[in-house]
Amino acid sequence: MKVGIFIFLFFSFALLQPTKPSSAKEVCIKKYCFEWPILKDGTVLKKVSHEGVWSKPDGDGPFPALVIAESCGGSNDAVNKDWPVFFNSLGYATYTPRTLKRMGHKYCPNLKFVLSNKNRIEMLNSLYSALDEISSKPYVQKNNIGIIGFSLGGINIRDMGEIKDLKSAEGRKFKFAIPVYGNCTLLEMRGDRIPTLIIQAEKEKPRKVKLCHKARDQKFSNVTYHEIKKAYHAFDDKRFTKISTDVAGNKMLYSQEATEEAKRLIKKFLGTL
Repeated sequence: MKVGIFIFLFFSFALLQPTKPSSAKEVCIKKYCFEWPILKDGTVLKKVSHEGVWSKPDGDGPFPALVIAESCGGSNDAVNKDWPVFFNSLGYATYTPRTLKRMGHKYCPNLKFVLSNKNRIEMLNSLYSALDEISSKPYVQKNNIGIIGFSLGGINIRDMGEIKDLKSAEGRKFKFAIPVYGNCTLLEMRGDRIPTLIIQAEKEKPRKVKLCHKARDQKFSNVTYHEIKKAYHAFDDKRFTKISTDVAGNKMLYSQEATEEAKRLIKKFLGTL
């Protein structure tokens, strides 16, 4: 009887442990090492509580929709107002979950926080819980929901794109993705290969640009790639009226021209879906 209890407790404990990918490899960036991909294929993410900003076009719908994944800058007018208004004008509803706030932060505190698999898995739990939540709205087309992510949000999209059959707690998947000035490191598109528009900025760090060009040159069948000339990181964020540097060393500067170009690219991409 004791043996049976021990076996039961052992397997119960094992099931509660974080899921590691069966074919993971250790990857190191600077002094930080982590397993990659961050989750195994077929993972069903946890449902977590969240709050955020909702928007919708006028009328009852149902409308296609987007989850907006915030950057390391956290809550700001770009993800709370500017982008939702733009998407509403195209007939899309949006939801911007407060992912960093849920984790106890207003913004990314350091590079170690960003590179932590544990933290980024929690971000995926939040984003996929947001997918379930927006799917429950009567004004949303439940099978036509994508995700757009900026910087850290773009990294979250990169992460999910390397995991096959990744699902929300209710079994849902995003139908398309738009990472904006995210990261192309380790980008192999080994996941479900949903339609993806990658928007990058020409004035990113040279190594980052080089890695994104390497990804671009692989010509993934599901990817449309565009680099905005003369644009810096965070080109859509009006807070950066002069060049600033974030925790990852990215130089940030707002550009109305770059933002308008990104909007044109996104409108054209959505028109192909």
